[in-house]
Amino acid sequence: MVPPFLAYYAVATSDLDLLKESALQCQYYHDVLIQPSSTWMHIIGPEVQDYALWSTGNGWAAAGMSRVLATLKKSPLASKTKKEQSSLVSMIQQILDGTIALDTDNSGLLRNYLNDTTWWGEISGTSILAATALRAAKLEPKVFGKKYTNWAVEKMHQVDKRIDASEGENKGIVSPAINPLNWHDKTPYTSGSPEGQSFVVLLHAAYRDWKGK
Repeated sequence: MVPPFLAYYAVATSDLDLLKESALQCQYYHDVLIQPSSTWMHIIGPEVQDYALWSTGNGWAAAGMSRVLATLKKSPLASKTKKEQSSLVSMIQQILDGTIALDTDNSGLLRNYLNDTTWWGEISGTSILAATALRAAKLEPKVFGKKYTNWAVEKMHQVDKRIDASEGENKGIVSPAINPLNWHDKTPYTSGSPEGQSFVVLLHAAYRDWKGK
């Protein structure tokens, strides 16, 4: 969440060093959290640890890096940040490759913890990672081709099947989501996760922009 702000501020103040730093901070996260699966552990720290492969956390990371990449590519300093752009593309691709390889749940959704078959498929991590794949395809179409876009569109279809279309009080709610206040809660969250709902909107916005080419 911090690197996108650093990148925005760097462009607003024409600060090349800070712009490069925004990408370097992503690299530091990568170096600490990356796993052999190419996905990232959730949290390493003295107070809270979660060494598992949380799908939504990987989504936050990949989406944040795609936002930094977009800022670098579209800024007046783009020609001076080619190395950083390449690094971001590689890190985003790693997460997406690892995610696609671990997309094996019968629900058609990504599990809350990607490699843990005791978990169920849910819409939050699925939506933000699919959205990132489409954003990445828009930014770097030569790298993120049909392997990524076909996968992302299929995930969008799976998510859309879970949108409540009834006329009741749950109309528009997408579920099951992970409890946004407790990612270890194994009870499907069905009353409308603010995080999950927003990720579905981001997914459709990314699809719209990708289709617009």
